[in-house]
Amino acid sequence: MKKLIAILSVAALLFSATSFAADKYGKAIISNQKVLNSFNQEFAGAAKVTWYANEDEKSYVAKFDIKESRVTAHFDDEGNLLATSRVISDSDLPLPVISRLMHRYPNENIRNVVEYTANGSLTYMITLENDTQWKIIKAGADGGLSTVRKLRKA
Repeated sequence: MKKLIAILSVAALLFSATSFAADKYGKAIISNQKVLNSFNQEFAGAAKVTWYANEDEKSYVAKFDIKESRVTAHFDDEGNLLATSRVISDSDLPLPVISRLMHRYPNENIRNVVEYTANGSLTYMITLENDTQWKIIKAGADGGLSTVRKLRKA
């Protein structure tokens, strides 16, 4: 009986060790080789990679550093890159976006900018702040602005 338990334990250990890819620290990340290959091809040079898998294992998210930016990338189970996002500074916004923001919201301060890329489209989510509220603004690369949400300060 002890031999059977030992054999089953070794088999379970070998199975679990080969089921997941591991990072350089030996932590389990994901087992989908298509996603890993796609990630490595798209984001060569990425560092500090952390993986998250959706419970149904139909999608994967990688958070990593590349070229001094913290990036989040979303993949489907076939390894297709679905979307990316990263926090950028307001000085990295395109000129049409900055011009329209300054014209439409002259008394607002930019607090946060997140750049999203999905389906070949680039979008910016910008958090503005004044004395009484925050506004979340969606901007296209062409400078088109729309208010997504307004939040009153307490």
